[in-house]
Amino acid sequence: MSHSPAPPGSPLPPADLTDTGVHRYIHYGRATEQPYIRATKEFLLTAKQAPNPVAVLVCHGMGQQVRYQTISAVADAIRSEAIRNRGHASPVDVRLSEANDDFLPRAELAWVDENGDAHEVHVYEAYWAPLTEGKVSYLDTIKFLVCAALKGLRWSKPLMPSSFKRWMFGDAYDMPLGPATWIGLFIVLAFLLFQVGVIAYVSLALGQQWKQALAQPLPAFTGFWSWLGAMLHWVLALVPGVRATSNAPDWTVVIGWSMLLAEALFVRYFIVEFVGDVAAYISPYKDSKFDDLRHQIRKIGLNVGKVIYGFGEEQATIPAYEHIVMVGHSLGSVLAYDTLNSLIAADEVCEQADQRDVVRRTRALITFGSPLDKTAFIFRIQAKNDEQWIREKLAAAVQPLIVSYPRYRPKSFKWVNIWSPMDIISGSLEYYDRPGVASDHPQHVENILDAEAWVPFYAHVQYWGTRKLREQLYCYVTGTRCPKKVVAQASGT
Repeated sequence: MSHSPAPPGSPLPPADLTDTGVHRYIHYGRATEQPYIRATKEFLLTAKQAPNPVAVLVCHGMGQQVRYQTISAVADAIRSEAIRNRGHASPVDVRLSEANDDFLPRAELAWVDENGDAHEVHVYEAYWAPLTEGKVSYLDTIKFLVCAALKGLRWSKPLMPSSFKRWMFGDAYDMPLGPATWIGLFIVLAFLLFQVGVIAYVSLALGQQWKQALAQPLPAFTGFWSWLGAMLHWVLALVPGVRATSNAPDWTVVIGWSMLLAEALFVRYFIVEFVGDVAAYISPYKDSKFDDLRHQIRKIGLNVGKVIYGFGEEQATIPAYEHIVMVGHSLGSVLAYDTLNSLIAADEVCEQADQRDVVRRTRALITFGSPLDKTAFIFRIQAKNDEQWIREKLAAAVQPLIVSYPRYRPKSFKWVNIWSPMDIISGSLEYYDRPGVASDHPQHVENILDAEAWVPFYAHVQYWGTRKLREQLYCYVTGTRCPKKVVAQASGT
């Protein structure tokens, strides 16, 4: 394209509507020219040349996620960083493609940077939230949490460093546990049991009080204001500690019980709606109750991934992306990790003509708020004899990212993990690298401490608004060098 780059923020020239937007894409095994009408082709008139789009596959975290919310958040983060870097960005556009007998939506954003280079990114989502809705009960989640905490306590020592063995990179390695691990697990377990007791007490007290209050007849109508006062008194009698025969309820008791009820309802809601997703996805495999649910969630990630990487039939509306970035938040980081491993494995077992060169085309895996280290510690420590180690070897074999550095984590690929000590779910990932590999080694997981995610507990979702995430997304979708990072390691979990 012969147009010279326009200064950032300058008015756009009129769109050349005669441009058909025909671009050359390389399909593995053959080359082809696809007609691809770009949603933002007017912006390309200010660039040196038309870009090859980069794909981003994002896996959302636990909880009641809204469809397309995560796509929107990632697209907005990349666009905001492009503008902050003095780029000339177009509005985000959307596009539907037909895949797997359904419609696959994506967000498309394009910009021209200050050097006149054009960039285009397509953001896809593996949306699985509806699958777990109503499938995991309160008791299921409590059982999962208690068993996980007890198992962690069993394999750690109070105020002493310890270790557990984990099979990866062809051997069983001793993985370190910090001296505070046991105390942390004990505090979590004690808090959990306390909350379970509070919820049980509130439920029993309310049930007993309501049984007595509902046995009282409703106030008779003797005039609106007098009836309204009597009705209010009848309703207040539903609160434990308030007697239906009392003329003046103790408002301290009413307020105290209202706060206790609100706290119990919130904790129960959080346990079922958020932690329940974790329980369903990463419960030990001997528990078959959630096997089908796990399979469905993984299938969603794998199906979208296969479309992006070009497995199966060609889709005229899906470009053959030269570079792909995988992104996962919270429990979505576990799904992103599993999806990338499954795509690599699928590439390995394909005929050569059907391979899609997944390892080379994957530019980065970006995880944030990730519980991956905790799952590795709690659910990969069962082996005690040769038979069980065979099982652990098989489990590792379907995770190519912990099988070989040169083959599956080459220098062209980077795994970045953003975490915060204020986020009790996340942590520095230490159990996906062979002990002895320096943390600054190019193939080591790069753990980045996000100081902007600083509010306790809420830090788990604060990443979405911090600069660290925006910088990493922008860096890897553009293939540019990332700014200097704050890197921090944690000793064990």
